[in-house]
Amino acid sequence: MTTRPPIVAILGHVDHGKTTLLDYIRSTHVAELEAGGITQSIGAYQAEYKGKKLTFIDTPGHAAFSKMRSCGTSIADVVVLVVAGDDSVQPQTIESIKHIKEAKIPFVVAINKMDKADAKAEVVKAKLTEHEVFVEGYGGNVPCVEIAGKSGKGVDNLLETILLLGELEELPYTPDSPLLAMIIEAKIDPQKGVLVSAIIKSGRLKLGEMVGTESADAKVRALFGDAGASLKEATPGMPVQILGFRTIPQVGEVIRPESSDDLSSASLLAGRQGSELGDSLEPLTPIDPLAKRLNLIIKADTAGSLEAIRGSLTTDVNVVTSSTGDVTESDVLMANATGSIILGFNAHVSTSIAKLAEAEKVVLKSYKIIYELLEYLEKKILKLMEPTIDEEELGKATIIKVFEINGDHIAGTLVESGRLETGDTIHLHRQDGMVKDARIKSMRIGKDEVKKVPAGSECGLFLYPNLDVREKDAIIAYKKKLNDI
Repeated sequence: MTTRPPIVAILGHVDHGKTTLLDYIRSTHVAELEAGGITQSIGAYQAEYKGKKLTFIDTPGHAAFSKMRSCGTSIADVVVLVVAGDDSVQPQTIESIKHIKEAKIPFVVAINKMDKADAKAEVVKAKLTEHEVFVEGYGGNVPCVEIAGKSGKGVDNLLETILLLGELEELPYTPDSPLLAMIIEAKIDPQKGVLVSAIIKSGRLKLGEMVGTESADAKVRALFGDAGASLKEATPGMPVQILGFRTIPQVGEVIRPESSDDLSSASLLAGRQGSELGDSLEPLTPIDPLAKRLNLIIKADTAGSLEAIRGSLTTDVNVVTSSTGDVTESDVLMANATGSIILGFNAHVSTSIAKLAEAEKVVLKSYKIIYELLEYLEKKILKLMEPTIDEEELGKATIIKVFEINGDHIAGTLVESGRLETGDTIHLHRQDGMVKDARIKSMRIGKDEVKKVPAGSECGLFLYPNLDVREKDAIIAYKKKLNDI
């Protein structure tokens, strides 16, 4: 072998069919195991096509996983940008394009769900040009393949294109070079301990070897392939799971060989302080009893998930502690003492812990889908700020265009009745019946920032939190009236 398997990242918006595509390629049922139909943490898998191996990274599409998506592109040699033919370009599509351009990685556009009656490839191609992605036939040379991930139509053409892009990169197979592997996930397994997922870029990773990152070190006790089989060594291009780290390293860190004689003092200190599974990744945060903030204790299954959740929180939230692992008795007692809510994300809650929380009158919420967790927090924050019930409508508007500037979604809006004003609390209604709550952070007419917009006028809205807004969404501004009690 003279070249290693290309490492391929699959990027795109939530529910555009990334995992379904990968599921078809691997002829497994990974997609069926994903809660709510979205991938919750980066997985890496190897597939074979025409005798050649490819390593795929399946990255989450939800906005909260921006850091993990960025990590995926930094590892990859080739990117597949998946865009649903019936939904076109969406916020995470735009964000993925930004990551691809920053990393300067060759990519192919896969227009998915072309088996649907309302799928329109030409609309997608035209929309991509607005974000400076010019596919073949639309003024550029970016490869574009139309596919149907569920049935597999067009997938062979996609794989051919990926292999071609990989060959053009001339990826060297360097098993005798010094070890270099990128961490794509880290979590705590209740039976095994700290498990770290990585992809080997060069060199070999062997059983018994001493390795380290900037924040953690390990003696490799066991290696597992993507199908769960035990390995004696991992070579370039292979995804592998490593058992032996004493503490949880950070997603995106590089694993290198490390002599037991020159382990950094920081790494050894981390090993002593963090040897207990599920140690807090953040120190205890002081609590201001007069501040009107939501106190949280967060428990998650992996370091990547924890990072994604923390990165999505607003200043209205005070994280008392955050850690990986199961919800424990000490978490409940800490929540009781600090008036905190415990939020678990894919974190196990035993029956005894649930009963303890009930007895201590501690709110304990557990989620498997990150956007449901974030929606719960949005509602709790709005309730905290506005604890009354009855509402009076102040204005109504419709979103007619959506823009993005530096990651913020700007809703181009037509005010149909009443008025909109900076600071208003609003309901965002979608045609499918979904309702989200937010506040108007600021408004602009042209380049001028304004405080108030009357009926019949158009403006650009910045909402807080930064919701995934779409054209034709309805906005209702309201104020809450005091109850007569």
